[in-house]
Amino acid sequence: MFINIISILFFLPFIFGNNLKNVYENQVQKEFLASNTYLTFAHRLATRGIYQGFAKFFFDSAEEERDHGKKLLDFYNVRNRELLFYDIKITDEIASMHNLTKMIQTAEQMERQVYDNLIEVRLAADTDKDYPTVHFIEQVMLEEQTTAVKYMHDLLKRIERNSDNSTILLQMIDQDLRKKQLKKP
Repeated sequence: MFINIISILFFLPFIFGNNLKNVYENQVQKEFLASNTYLTFAHRLATRGIYQGFAKFFFDSAEEERDHGKKLLDFYNVRNRELLFYDIKITDEIASMHNLTKMIQTAEQMERQVYDNLIEVRLAADTDKDYPTVHFIEQVMLEEQTTAVKYMHDLLKRIERNSDNSTILLQMIDQDLRKKQLKKP
């Protein structure tokens, strides 16, 4: 009995695959990094008091990314798997960013990176024949992430198309975001 437990513990990394574990840990890291970044943006905008609609948008986005990270952790916890956590630090450039357009560009890049890594997790899980993880990534994570990438991409393209009047456009979008907040129950 004791030998069986030792052999299971020894072969556990081979059974679950280190590549899958690494990309999964990377995914959790990216979700929490995005959350911290959006929280930084929200705070910066709320403090300045100019774009309250975007501030609320980034606060909500930070919470959503945090929830994604928690879903990933919960999924691994239920399966009795352990993950390693590392510092989640934003860069000085992001910490000091004041330009709303650059914030949106950064957010769009982060959403794409999160999406790309989700695809890597899905592929690694498929390679390791870990079909519950494949199902979880496809059914729970990818749909929401695809919507987020599209929204950020469309927002960024809208700003880029109107670069001559981007300040006016950003104020209009901010007003729209404020109105949506008022309509929420």
